[in-house]
Amino acid sequence: MGRIVVAFSREESRKRIARLLASEGWEAAAVCTSGAEVLRAVHKMGSGVVICGFRLRDMTADALAADLRGLAVVMVLAKADCLELCGGENLFKLPAPAPRSDFFATLETLADLEATRLHRPASQRREEEQRLVRRAKELLMDVNRMSEEEAHRFLQKRSMDSGIRLAEVAQSIIDSYTL
Repeated sequence: MGRIVVAFSREESRKRIARLLASEGWEAAAVCTSGAEVLRAVHKMGSGVVICGFRLRDMTADALAADLRGLAVVMVLAKADCLELCGGENLFKLPAPAPRSDFFATLETLADLEATRLHRPASQRREEEQRLVRRAKELLMDVNRMSEEEAHRFLQKRSMDSGIRLAEVAQSIIDSYTL
Protein backbone atom coordinates (compact mmCIF):
# COMPACT_ATOMS: atom_id res chain seq x y z
CA MET A 1 0.00 0.00 0.00
CA GLY A 2 1.75 3.13 -1.20
CA ARG A 3 -0.95 5.60 -0.23
CA ILE A 4 -0.14 6.02 3.45
CA VAL A 5 0.44 9.46 4.90
CA VAL A 6 2.02 9.79 8.35
CA ALA A 7 1.26 13.07 10.13
CA PHE A 8 2.38 14.02 13.62
CA SER A 9 3.49 17.40 14.93
CA ARG A 10 6.41 15.81 16.83
CA GLU A 11 9.36 14.59 14.75
CA GLU A 12 9.98 11.66 17.09
CA SER A 13 6.43 10.38 16.55
CA ARG A 14 6.67 10.72 12.76
CA LYS A 15 9.93 8.77 12.67
CA ARG A 16 8.65 6.07 15.05
CA ILE A 17 5.55 5.39 12.96
CA ALA A 18 7.51 5.46 9.68
CA ARG A 19 9.98 2.91 11.13
CA LEU A 20 7.12 0.76 12.42
CA LEU A 21 5.51 0.74 8.96
CA ALA A 22 8.80 -0.11 7.27
CA SER A 23 9.39 -3.00 9.69
CA GLU A 24 6.32 -4.75 8.25
CA GLY A 25 6.90 -3.83 4.61
CA TRP A 26 4.55 -0.84 4.48
CA GLU A 27 5.79 2.46 3.10
CA ALA A 28 4.75 5.99 3.94
CA ALA A 29 4.15 7.91 0.72
CA ALA A 30 4.39 11.18 2.68
CA VAL A 31 5.43 12.25 6.16
CA CYS A 32 3.84 15.53 7.27
CA THR A 33 3.73 17.93 10.21
CA SER A 34 0.58 19.89 9.35
CA GLY A 35 -2.92 19.29 8.10
CA ALA A 36 -2.25 21.47 5.06
CA GLU A 37 0.65 19.21 4.06
CA VAL A 38 -1.59 16.14 4.48
CA LEU A 39 -4.33 17.67 2.34
CA ARG A 40 -1.85 18.45 -0.45
CA ALA A 41 -0.34 14.95 -0.28
CA VAL A 42 -3.68 13.15 -0.32
CA HIS A 43 -5.06 15.33 -3.12
CA LYS A 44 -1.92 14.64 -5.15
CA MET A 45 -2.29 10.87 -4.58
CA GLY A 46 -6.04 10.91 -5.11
CA SER A 47 -6.80 8.87 -1.99
CA GLY A 48 -5.11 7.21 0.93
CA VAL A 49 -4.90 6.26 4.57
CA VAL A 50 -3.71 8.95 6.97
CA ILE A 51 -2.10 7.95 10.27
CA CYS A 52 -1.94 10.95 12.58
CA GLY A 53 -1.93 12.25 16.12
CA PHE A 54 -4.80 14.09 17.75
CA ARG A 55 -3.40 17.54 17.01
CA LEU A 56 -1.26 18.65 14.09
CA ARG A 57 0.37 22.07 13.81
CA ASP A 58 -2.61 23.69 12.15
CA MET A 59 -5.66 21.52 12.86
CA THR A 60 -7.06 18.63 14.84
CA ALA A 61 -7.53 15.11 13.52
CA ASP A 62 -11.31 15.45 13.31
CA ALA A 63 -11.02 18.67 11.25
CA LEU A 64 -8.57 16.87 8.96
CA ALA A 65 -10.94 13.90 8.63
CA ALA A 66 -13.78 16.26 7.73
CA ASP A 67 -11.62 17.90 5.05
CA LEU A 68 -10.67 14.48 3.66
CA ARG A 69 -14.19 13.03 3.65
CA GLY A 70 -14.70 10.97 0.52
CA LEU A 71 -11.00 11.06 -0.28
CA ALA A 72 -9.15 9.30 2.55
CA VAL A 73 -9.63 7.50 5.84
CA VAL A 74 -7.89 8.76 8.96
CA MET A 75 -6.45 6.64 11.80
CA VAL A 76 -5.85 8.71 14.93
CA LEU A 77 -3.30 7.46 17.45
CA ALA A 78 -3.69 9.34 20.71
CA LYS A 79 -4.32 8.99 24.42
CA ALA A 80 -7.81 7.76 25.25
CA ASP A 81 -8.92 11.09 26.75
CA CYS A 82 -8.01 12.91 23.52
CA LEU A 83 -9.81 10.32 21.39
CA GLU A 84 -13.04 11.09 23.22
CA LEU A 85 -12.89 14.61 21.78
CA CYS A 86 -12.84 13.64 18.12
CA GLY A 87 -15.05 11.80 15.69
CA GLY A 88 -16.13 11.57 12.09
CA GLU A 89 -17.38 9.09 9.54
CA ASN A 90 -13.93 8.49 8.05
CA LEU A 91 -12.02 8.76 11.34
CA PHE A 92 -10.89 5.65 13.21
CA LYS A 93 -9.46 5.86 16.71
CA LEU A 94 -6.67 3.77 18.18
CA PRO A 95 -5.63 4.47 21.79
CA ALA A 96 -1.90 4.98 22.27
CA PRO A 97 0.20 3.20 23.15
CA ALA A 98 -1.33 0.51 20.94
CA PRO A 99 -0.11 -3.06 20.63
CA ARG A 100 1.71 -3.64 17.36
CA SER A 101 -0.84 -6.27 16.33
CA ASP A 102 -3.76 -3.85 16.88
CA PHE A 103 -1.99 -1.14 14.90
CA PHE A 104 -1.41 -3.35 11.86
CA ALA A 105 -4.83 -5.00 12.06
CA THR A 106 -6.45 -1.56 12.01
CA LEU A 107 -4.18 -0.39 9.20
CA GLU A 108 -5.00 -3.45 7.07
CA THR A 109 -8.71 -2.94 7.66
CA LEU A 110 -8.47 0.71 6.64
CA ALA A 111 -6.35 -0.12 3.58
CA ASP A 112 -8.97 -2.69 2.51
CA LEU A 113 -11.75 -0.17 3.12
CA GLU A 114 -9.94 2.43 1.03
CA ALA A 115 -9.24 -0.07 -1.76
CA THR A 116 -12.91 -1.11 -1.84
CA ARG A 117 -14.02 2.51 -1.99
CA LEU A 118 -11.61 3.19 -4.86
CA HIS A 119 -12.89 0.31 -6.90
CA ARG A 120 -16.39 1.69 -7.28
CA PRO A 121 -17.21 1.86 -10.96
CA ALA A 122 -16.02 5.11 -12.54
CA SER A 123 -19.52 5.78 -13.87
CA GLN A 124 -20.94 5.59 -10.32
CA ARG A 125 -18.29 8.04 -9.04
CA ARG A 126 -18.98 10.41 -11.95
CA GLU A 127 -22.73 10.32 -11.30
CA GLU A 128 -22.19 11.11 -7.62
CA GLU A 129 -19.84 13.96 -8.50
CA GLN A 130 -22.27 15.37 -11.06
CA ARG A 131 -25.08 15.20 -8.50
CA LEU A 132 -22.94 17.12 -5.99
CA VAL A 133 -22.02 19.80 -8.53
CA ARG A 134 -25.67 20.16 -9.62
CA ARG A 135 -26.82 20.52 -5.99
CA ALA A 136 -24.10 23.08 -5.19
CA LYS A 137 -25.01 25.13 -8.28
CA GLU A 138 -28.69 25.07 -7.26
CA LEU A 139 -27.80 26.35 -3.80
CA LEU A 140 -25.58 29.11 -5.19
CA MET A 141 -28.30 30.12 -7.62
CA ASP A 142 -31.01 30.18 -4.92
CA VAL A 143 -29.05 31.81 -2.13
CA ASN A 144 -26.74 34.14 -4.05
CA ARG A 145 -29.02 34.77 -7.03
CA MET A 146 -26.40 33.58 -9.51
CA SER A 147 -27.15 32.33 -12.98
CA GLU A 148 -26.27 28.69 -13.66
CA GLU A 149 -23.24 29.80 -15.66
CA GLU A 150 -22.04 32.09 -12.83
CA ALA A 151 -22.49 29.34 -10.26
CA HIS A 152 -20.53 26.89 -12.39
CA ARG A 153 -17.71 29.40 -12.96
CA PHE A 154 -17.65 30.12 -9.21
CA LEU A 155 -17.23 26.40 -8.43
CA GLN A 156 -14.57 25.96 -11.12
CA LYS A 157 -12.58 28.98 -9.93
CA ARG A 158 -12.68 27.89 -6.31
CA SER A 159 -11.57 24.42 -7.37
CA MET A 160 -8.66 25.75 -9.42
CA ASP A 161 -7.59 28.31 -6.80
CA SER A 162 -7.56 25.77 -3.98
CA GLY A 163 -6.28 22.77 -5.96
CA ILE A 164 -9.26 20.71 -4.79
CA ARG A 165 -11.44 18.57 -7.04
CA LEU A 166 -14.67 20.16 -8.24
CA ALA A 167 -16.81 17.56 -6.47
CA GLU A 168 -15.11 18.29 -3.16
CA VAL A 169 -15.65 22.03 -3.57
CA ALA A 170 -19.29 21.30 -4.35
CA GLN A 171 -19.58 19.16 -1.21
CA SER A 172 -18.10 21.95 0.92
CA ILE A 173 -20.60 24.44 -0.55
CA ILE A 174 -23.47 22.07 0.17
CA ASP A 175 -22.22 21.51 3.72
CA SER A 176 -21.84 25.24 4.41
CA TYR A 177 -25.35 26.07 3.16
CA THR A 178 -27.18 23.16 4.74
CA LEU A 179 -25.65 23.05 8.23
